[in-house]
Amino acid sequence: MASEEIKDTDKPADPDPQAKSESSGLLQSAASFPQVLLAGTRDLALNLPRRIFEIDFDLSDSREELRKKVAWIIRIRFVINPAVVALMFFSNWQGLTKGASTLSRETLISTAIVAAISIALNVTYFIALKKQKFELHKFVFLQLLLDVVIFSAYIWRTGGVTSPFVFLYFLPIIGGSIMLSPAYGMAMAALGSLAFFLIVILESTGVIPHVSYFVALDQFAERTSYVVLMMIVNFFAFIAVAGASGFLMKTVTQKAKELKESNLLQERKAKLFKMLYQVNEVLQYHQDIGEVLDRICDVLVTDMNVDRALMYIVDGKELKLRRVAYHNRVPESEHTELRVSIPLDPVEGLTARAAVENQAFNVADPSNHEGINVELAKKIGLNPFALAPMVFRGRVVGVLGIDRGEDFLAISDDEFHVLQIFARQAGQTLTAASISD
Repeated sequence: MASEEIKDTDKPADPDPQAKSESSGLLQSAASFPQVLLAGTRDLALNLPRRIFEIDFDLSDSREELRKKVAWIIRIRFVINPAVVALMFFSNWQGLTKGASTLSRETLISTAIVAAISIALNVTYFIALKKQKFELHKFVFLQLLLDVVIFSAYIWRTGGVTSPFVFLYFLPIIGGSIMLSPAYGMAMAALGSLAFFLIVILESTGVIPHVSYFVALDQFAERTSYVVLMMIVNFFAFIAVAGASGFLMKTVTQKAKELKESNLLQERKAKLFKMLYQVNEVLQYHQDIGEVLDRICDVLVTDMNVDRALMYIVDGKELKLRRVAYHNRVPESEHTELRVSIPLDPVEGLTARAAVENQAFNVADPSNHEGINVELAKKIGLNPFALAPMVFRGRVVGVLGIDRGEDFLAISDDEFHVLQIFARQAGQTLTAASISD
């Protein structure tokens, strides 16, 4: 027994379970690190093209959307210019330029220099876009013009009339149609054609040397028929691309505009239905006539987003102001207690006319509008306003008025239309509440 006890004593103690667990966790983390790194690299490779080419702008003419378009085309340039240089090196490596003169290496170097200049310009565009202290349309046109110049340098250094990179002119043509207008796309087509014609003519007359790069195509540079054909074909190609891109952009813009208008119409209808439903529900939760008046005005102010709503009720031969509701954005200090009674006579102003003639009014400039009651205007203000009669079975029971004090914004035609429909429904609710009171 003693020997067994000695043996048990000599056994090494088990390590701390917590330390063992931490060590195991570190080993697992170290083992999984290559997988995590590989997964991250794969995700980056898959997401980077999407993020570069992702269209994050709409087709409206606002400055913000134009800024997004410029940012998008700047991202594209960061891909195009290195891609052209890479293609040049690849073609040289594969022997497509084998047998060319010593200008082959020069062409590669000059193309890389042009690409570096283009990238430097692109960085400048990016920084300038952040400041936004210039006319964006001119800024875009300048970029497209410089693109034509840079692409012309690529084309000259890769064979001029025999260069397979003439398609690069399509980019500023399409860019002009997308970012500015179809007319600018056609202007870029004209500039691209002019630049290409200039390269071909200067090469043909010996003013600038023909750069031999893709040697398999050099034999065509000496054939006048081929040179003329390329000038004609490329000219029509540029015009066709400008016309097609302009037509597509015009069509898409029109469809986007129609869709936007349709969405706005649906939103207005939904808003109106919500307001009418809320007015109909007033009698379900409020029995007191005063609560009904308050709720109608609250719905009007909140859902129409106006600063103030005024409710006049027909009382005998007068219109009496019974409620004035303010939006919660209007400070308490600007709330005014008003006591107004208006005789039901059209000469007393537009509010009286709205009741007597059962007619709505939308006044954008009260100070110059005929029929304004000057004394009433001094009390309630000269903000742009709208009036609509509350009617029940052809009888006017009151008048609703709305206005905005902030920057004297006028009531839009859509808001005016909503006010008229709402006022008629409010008239029915108000009458029902008066009967049940």
